[in-house]
Amino acid sequence: MKILHVHIGTPKTATTSIQTFCYENREQLAKQGYCFTLFPFVYPRVAKTRNGRFLGGKITGDNGKRFLEQERENYREGMRMVRELFQKYDHVILSDESIWRLMDSDRKDLWKKLKEEGEQGGFAIHAIVYLRRQDAFFSSLWNQSVKKNLYPDTYEAFAGSVDNGLRLDYYEKLERMSAVIGKENVTVRRFEGGKFLGGSIYADFLDAIGLELTDAYQIQKGVRNTGLYGNTHEIKRVLNALPQMKDPLAQRFLVETLQECSEYSRQAYPCEMLSKEETAAFLERYIDQNRKVAEEYLHEPNTELFDDTVKDLPKWQRENPVMQDDLIRFIGISTILLYQENHQLKREVKALRKEAERLIRSIKHPFRTLFGRIKRKFFSGR
Repeated sequence: MKILHVHIGTPKTATTSIQTFCYENREQLAKQGYCFTLFPFVYPRVAKTRNGRFLGGKITGDNGKRFLEQERENYREGMRMVRELFQKYDHVILSDESIWRLMDSDRKDLWKKLKEEGEQGGFAIHAIVYLRRQDAFFSSLWNQSVKKNLYPDTYEAFAGSVDNGLRLDYYEKLERMSAVIGKENVTVRRFEGGKFLGGSIYADFLDAIGLELTDAYQIQKGVRNTGLYGNTHEIKRVLNALPQMKDPLAQRFLVETLQECSEYSRQAYPCEMLSKEETAAFLERYIDQNRKVAEEYLHEPNTELFDDTVKDLPKWQRENPVMQDDLIRFIGISTILLYQENHQLKREVKALRKEAERLIRSIKHPFRTLFGRIKRKFFSGR
């Protein structure tokens, strides 16, 4: 049976790590009949390893106008390529975390369309979903919006503008998917420490698609997509309002600088965006739905979906004693990085200048150079 595995996140559940792992091990996957390939479509500021982006990705011009026909063409061409891949492979893997959100808005009919594609192309649809405890998921979603999407509003404003029911009622969303492709074709996994099959997210994901992690797979060390912690998210949030932040190179420089500061800030000011009491009240809304997910999708009746332990950490406050130190660190690290880059450029310019001077001398005295070569050859031959 040929299967199209659609890994849809959710966001902030190591999707970048999984996508990078699949791409780096594409040859090993291919040996076992699985294909993870990149597609030729371009989506600004979206990594190519998010190879399922064409299923629902938006394309907009500088004026914000959407190119709807190009979006539809990308989908048609992408599915044509998928059908072509199934001529060689039994399994094709697509991954894009934005599908979790888009299936509530621009792509409400996505699962219906994919099911029709499968019926026509002779392959089944298999969805893979990682779920993170709602408070951690929501906080990370805001953090990511501030870090990458130039979101300028506070956590409180973000919480008030997002339809939590659509984002955080996991059971309702899973039921909508299952109603189209079948509950047996929806694999749900916890994104929670100590709950990964095989002890790692990579072993867990491979198990979800019917494979086993062995020594044949290569795992690159390091965090793929680090967040901003402590006060660094607030610094970035304020900077997001500057018009200069529309320059992607400027934004990348500032994000990389803040990531250098982030761990210092987290250690100096461990905190959460909600108080312990607020977190408990937030989670209370989803207890019943989460239990249904555990029972019906993980086949664990009378079990909690997540560990409900709430950290006893203070709620983040803008006027905190570490903010000044973090601002000093940010300025200092920015200056050091600019100094290092400037120093490297000076060294490269100096080397280029020396090479240019050597070439100029050679051009100015072509006959002297030619005569010197003949002379050396003549005397070496004696």
